[in-house]
Amino acid sequence: MKNWVQYYGTLIFRQILKILHIFPIKENRVLFYSFNGKQYSCNPKQISDYLSKYCTNLEIIWAFKDPTLFEKQIEGDIKAVKFRSLTYYYYAKTSRVIVQNVQGFGELSRRKGQDVIQTWHASNGYKKQSDYVGLRKKIENLYHKDYTYVMSGSESMTLRRVRGTMGFDGTVLSGTPRMDVIINQNNKDIKQNVYDYFGLDKQTKILLYAPTWRKDRNDNSYGLDYLQVYETVKNKFSGEWVILVRLHPNVYTTPDLSYSFTKNATQYPDMQDLLYTCDVLISDYSSCIWDYSFTYRPCFLFCQDIQKYGQDRHFDIPITQWHFPLSTNMDELVDIISNFDEFAFKKDMVLHHNEMGNLEDGHATQRVCSLIARLCEEKCNEKI
Repeated sequence: MKNWVQYYGTLIFRQILKILHIFPIKENRVLFYSFNGKQYSCNPKQISDYLSKYCTNLEIIWAFKDPTLFEKQIEGDIKAVKFRSLTYYYYAKTSRVIVQNVQGFGELSRRKGQDVIQTWHASNGYKKQSDYVGLRKKIENLYHKDYTYVMSGSESMTLRRVRGTMGFDGTVLSGTPRMDVIINQNNKDIKQNVYDYFGLDKQTKILLYAPTWRKDRNDNSYGLDYLQVYETVKNKFSGEWVILVRLHPNVYTTPDLSYSFTKNATQYPDMQDLLYTCDVLISDYSSCIWDYSFTYRPCFLFCQDIQKYGQDRHFDIPITQWHFPLSTNMDELVDIISNFDEFAFKKDMVLHHNEMGNLEDGHATQRVCSLIARLCEEKCNEKI
């Protein structure tokens, strides 16, 4: 019953919103939103920042659930509107280009003369996406059918997620903008901003713990012993360390961090900044491991619920073929950290990139911004 209400309710709402078609599309207007208005981050932010710098004649609109939370973060001459407000729908129906990163365009239908760029929030997927059937599949199709371009960081992502689950048969854009900074390692301000945000001494090293979410949407199943990890990385890599804990936006609980060397990074504005900055990453089934692999810095998988998680979500690629050091309990985690071989790890990451059909080259932002400029028939300040 719930699916019927959602499906037909969406179709009816789409028809109602068509009244806004009385307003013409503004050819230089571009609308952005990230994680359905929850963040100013990820691929949309990278694209927006670049356009703000090089295409100043574009009208850039950002949609947020609470615009007041992002006033200090927004860079350049950008207008902020409330996500899913009447004003938002007006701009969504009158923008030449819409840029997003999650499955969330269902209540809107792309009108003639518009382009929708789906940048997605993962550059490479490891987990199997749901293969819905029947009415639930029709609901999924409402979300995906209006894209005109989709971005992908690997041939595996294109095959399994874009062509497979999304059923998208249009133009796939190679590479993802959020990866450009990580690959190029050319923005020292990012690291300084992270250190300032958490009040860290510049000599302190950072271990980022960033697990993905579970069905129960809490952190009870993670089981990481922070003290044991802290002592192990100090012994292996030396120096002073801090552990930043970044829970997934879909996790509703707050991590219990009682040690002085642990800090909650869940609300830090942009995950990519943390990946750019940290010296070691511990994760599990999250696609952030793909992003971090391009730094070639130590990355470890801690997956003590691997059997249950595999049954709940399934893997497109067996986890043993991901080439990251894997542990299923604390003893194994201590062992793989203590015996980490930097040379062997870098070799494994190169192999992993090749096996996935890597499409990241550090120039994705420039390419997609050039596309947007052409779609908007906009002349930019310099050739992009």
